[in-house]
Amino acid sequence: MLRHISLDKIKTLSNAVSIQADAAGYQFLTIEHKKFDAAFTLHGGHLVHFQLKDQPPIIWLSKTALFNEQKAIRGGVPICWPWFGAADKSLGENLPGHGFARTSKWEIAAHNESLDGVEIELRLTDSAATRKIWPFQFELVLKATLTDQIKLELISKNTGDTPFSYRSALHTYLNISAPESCTVSGLNNHYNDSLDNGLAKSGESTLQITGPIDAIYKKAPSSVTLSDRQFNRQLIIENSGNDSEVLWTPWVAGAKAFADMPDNGYQTMFCIESAITSKTGVAVQPGHSHSLTTTISSITE
Repeated sequence: MLRHISLDKIKTLSNAVSIQADAAGYQFLTIEHKKFDAAFTLHGGHLVHFQLKDQPPIIWLSKTALFNEQKAIRGGVPICWPWFGAADKSLGENLPGHGFARTSKWEIAAHNESLDGVEIELRLTDSAATRKIWPFQFELVLKATLTDQIKLELISKNTGDTPFSYRSALHTYLNISAPESCTVSGLNNHYNDSLDNGLAKSGESTLQITGPIDAIYKKAPSSVTLSDRQFNRQLIIENSGNDSEVLWTPWVAGAKAFADMPDNGYQTMFCIESAITSKTGVAVQPGHSHSLTTTISSITE
């Protein structure tokens, strides 16, 4: 579990599921199942921890992450929604990067525990505050199915009478042993390099992690695999509903620039995100919904 954070149980939801809080009252939805440990925060609808028994964590969380309701959490799986990156200028100025979902308060919509695992549903709906930023009615549900793998399904439902388009990402921070021990394979050969003014480039389908990366890859033809020699495992990532995979590591200078990441934090994390990044996004008609999904499986060698 989150051993570097002191938590007290405030409510039991089932044998494995409870709500716990830190000294400041910041709440975590914690899961202690026979197969795995996991934790969410209601702030951001944010998976911050997942660890199979007798394995290193799959999800990375910064040891210096800040837990308050004004700032997104460094690590875990932040939910970028209803836009990815900067908001379209037509919506106004000084809007939050990556949208408002990752800093909003979500609610527990459902939870179900079985011998195989736990299903959690977290929900966010529009309010007067969100409509000032993004003038649409919606219901956003994060459906998490946790067993011996992670499946996160982000369901965007249009509950209004006007069509909307959205862009999004499940900004997954993966826990790694060391960059030099890892390779990423199964990528599309075409990507845009955000470190080079978004220049379109072509490359190999297998990537070595040797420096800073901020790239938007066209959707992979099948699954993407992160192989970690030191951890002796492969993380198999299957995405759907997306148009791209975003790969990111801040590397040395980037990590030092973040107050909520240790200077060496880049050495133990790598992001592979299921994302919708096209300028037009995905259109959702009134009464309809769209799902963005990532599934992460661990194979030990």
